[in-house]
Parts: sequence; C-alpha cells; structure tokens
Amino acid sequence: MFWTVSLTVLLCFLDMVSTQSEITLYKKVGDDVILTPPSVTAPITSITWKVGLNMAVQWDDSESEVSYYRHFKERGRLNISSGGLTIAGVTRGDSEVYTPEINGAAATPIRLIVISPVPVPTVTVSCDDAEGSCVLTCSANTTGAEPHSLKWKSDDSELTTTSNVHHIEKEKSLSITQFSCELDNPVSRQSSGPIFNPFNPKATRAQGNLNISAGLVVFISLLSAVLLLVFVHRCKTGDWFFQKEYMPWTADFWRKKESTPEASATNGTTARQENRQEETARNQDAGDDLRVY
Repeated sequence: MFWTVSLTVLLCFLDMVSTQSEITLYKKVGDDVILTPPSVTAPITSITWKVGLNMAVQWDDSESEVSYYRHFKERGRLNISSGGLTIAGVTRGDSEVYTPEINGAAATPIRLIVISPVPVPTVTVSCDDAEGSCVLTCSANTTGAEPHSLKWKSDDSELTTTSNVHHIEKEKSLSITQFSCELDNPVSRQSSGPIFNPFNPKATRAQGNLNISAGLVVFISLLSAVLLLVFVHRCKTGDWFFQKEYMPWTADFWRKKESTPEASATNGTTARQENRQEETARNQDAGDDLRVY
C-alpha cells in the first residue's frame, strides 16, 4: 500500500514538473512558426523533432539530407545549424506538443496552439429614456479565437467591465463623449468603432456632423467617378457622351466614329473642284493684267 501511494505521488510530481517546464506558444492560423530548441554549446550532430509520440523530422551528421515525415514533407523545414523547425501555414490541426532532441538529449517541449484572430466587434445601444439609462452590447463571433478577453473604454479611459454588456446612467456619464469595446487574444487585437454617448448633447451633434461628412465624401466620390468616365469617353471617341446615338452599355458608345468611304470620296471631289476654281480665278486675273498693259 505504501509503495502504491508513493508511486502515485511520484507520478503526479513528475507530471506537474513536466507541465510547468512546457513552453506554450500561440500562433495565428496561416502564419509560419519557428520552433526553437534551447541552444547547446557542443556541435550539433543529431536533431529529432517529435509531435506527441510521432516522428516529425530527423537528421544526423552521417546523412546528407533531412528526413521529413507526413505533412512535414511539404510544410516543414529544419535548420541543422540551430535545430529550429519551421512549419509553414499552420492550421488548427498543427496544435500539438512538439519535443526536440538535440544530440540525443530531450529538450523542453513546446505546446503549439493555433487560433484564429479575433474579429472586429460591433456595439449596439438600447436605451430606456424613462429610467435615464442605456445598455451597450459588444458582439462578435469569436469561434476558434479562444482564449480572448474583452474590455470597454470611455473616451481614452479603460473601464472595469469585462462582460460584453455595459450599463451607463445619464447622471454618471454626461461628461463622456464616446464608448468602445476591444477584443484581444494572444495573436490579435480589434476595436469597435466609437459609439457616441446618447446622454451627451455635444457627442450627439458630433455624430450628426460625422454622418453629414460621410455623406458628403460619398457624394464627391461618386461625382468624381462620373466626371472621370465622361472625360475618358471624350478622349477615346472624340465626342461628348450626349452627342452619341448609342446607349452607354453598347459597344458602339465607346467606339470612335469613323468617316464612311462615300464621305471620303465626296470630300476628295469637293477639294478637287475647289482647286480648279482657284486656278481659273488666277488665270483670269493674269489675263486682266495683260490687257491693261
């Protein structure tokens, strides 16, 4: 009985020590990760990386090439100078415990955890005018982005609320201009857009001015696009768009109008006739000059 209890305690202790010595590394989905073992003073003659109990990469100085296994053949690269293992384009399936062995000695395991970045949160406002209070709700789909945390800000100050719901009261928030919520996890951070305080008249006016400015920017952008299209049409066809007989969605609208062969022939005949008339006029002037003398 004593030996059984002692063995159980020893195993628990070894498990606790192993857990404490484990390195946790968070990476974002799609990133490249470099797993780096502790440096050694002696020359490196052999390197082994295991994923759980499975072999991932193996090399020793008697071989000219590195041996890669499973998906590490395509996405793994071993640095034989440092022992570092690079995994390209990590996925959630790469979340495992990686154990390096340098010169036959096992080093500290690395627990790789691959997660998604947090999305941009949105804030909705629900107010009770009779009670003089509002509820701000921060929402986002954080599936696959755990672990994450949330915090609220009023102007530039961080609030103590850590839930996705924040309550404000009119009497206590008149001096505050805006609120926002922020999500973060070990690989990313995103903040919502500012939500103007409905109890602050200056903030309400500022929001109105912001909406007008946004509308003006949209209008100017659309007008600029239309004018640019008009001038492009003019340069390409030689005509203004209102001089065309075709609609903008037809190919002929964008085609330069060319003169017909009949028109070219007519223009040539007219030019020859004008040249003959000018020559006859010059001959008559010359005859008049001779008669005068």
